[in-house]
Amino acid sequence: MVSYSILSVLALASVAIAGDTPIQSDSADQPSLQAKFEKSEKSDITGTITFEPANNGSVLVKVDVEGLPSSGGPFPYHIHERPVPADGNCTGTKMHLNPYGGNENATTPQGLEAGDLSGRHGKIQGTSLSTEYVDNYISLNPDSKTYFGDLSIVIHFANTSRITCSNLTELESNGGGSNSTSSSEAGVSTANGAGNLQTGGLLAGALAGAAALLI
Repeated sequence: MVSYSILSVLALASVAIAGDTPIQSDSADQPSLQAKFEKSEKSDITGTITFEPANNGSVLVKVDVEGLPSSGGPFPYHIHERPVPADGNCTGTKMHLNPYGGNENATTPQGLEAGDLSGRHGKIQGTSLSTEYVDNYISLNPDSKTYFGDLSIVIHFANTSRITCSNLTELESNGGGSNSTSSSEAGVSTANGAGNLQTGGLLAGALAGAAALLI
């Protein structure tokens, strides 16, 4: 009976954390990355999506794109698990970056796929977007499972077909992390951190309960 109870508690703990991406805080002093979009025969989209170290060790994302279609939105965009191949076919970028087995339909930021930027921060609603935000679930550190320096960004139609894509390239060092210290940055970090701590607390409680059953 005791062994079955322990297994049940641990199983519940495993379900609670399955697919959750841990908060990433190891991007300080790492090089910035950028995806640059240029007009082509298939797309009029131009602009950049830039990733810089944030003061909290996460990643500051700066989106500045225009020329999106006047219909077919809102437009999701993601980090994909492969670079754009030499022939420029966006299908070659494969699926979204998802090292922790997240779900595109998850209702928490940590439960989404790591590369699902628009899932956490909003899709592109019109023909252009200029915004910035801190993402706590990707990393500029090559040692991290959520590192994306050798991957790509894909912009999609609402029906998920791919409009355009661009490889991420390293920018020259700017001598350190982002200078942004806005309250919004702290808010994102705190809110997402709280969600992650709740999951950790559930696991700790489950393990403690299992230990108590052994006594």
